[in-house]
Amino acid sequence: MCESAAKKVEKFDRSFRAVKNTTMESKENFKQRLINEKRWDEFVAYREDLKAKGVSAKEAWVQGRAKFDQPIDIAGVPAVDSGGGAVIPDRVSVQLDIFQNKPTASARQIVQWVFDSIDIEDCKPEDAPSAGAWSFLQRVRTYPDLLKEFYRSIWSRMLPNKSEIEALEKFEDDGRDQIHLIDQILRAKDKANG
Repeated sequence: MCESAAKKVEKFDRSFRAVKNTTMESKENFKQRLINEKRWDEFVAYREDLKAKGVSAKEAWVQGRAKFDQPIDIAGVPAVDSGGGAVIPDRVSVQLDIFQNKPTASARQIVQWVFDSIDIEDCKPEDAPSAGAWSFLQRVRTYPDLLKEFYRSIWSRMLPNKSEIEALEKFEDDGRDQIHLIDQILRAKDKANG
């Protein structure tokens, strides 16, 4: 991955953490997020069920929000499909010691691993090259807008452009030289055995 793409990932990650850790999502943003994730009806049904059980409207809303709010430090094994392509992690904490003895992974390796793991249901924290890779995977799975941005801004920069592909093709071995040599050897063998 080019340097600017790695810096974009890092900058986005810092910004994302800062926003998520310092501001609480407004009711309107909370509702809009659930609508985008196609979970608003599920939230309303849960809230109404609590109210039917005698929980006050205010407390039902608070409990519903707690159930449907996704803190940044959660991991998602197993993950569940919430509809609309958003995969919402279950609330399973992951311990840092899982990642303690792993070698340092490059930004390219992390982006490649996230790309390869987005739709893998049985992906576990132990499979991740780093804690940051696991965290990034969970965010990409959780937030559809981040998934779009991942493909648009990060993954697309990992792909070779036309001139890079053409340069690589120049060095590609199609086997013609080896086939010619094999034919010469076979002819020489046949000639010698005569």
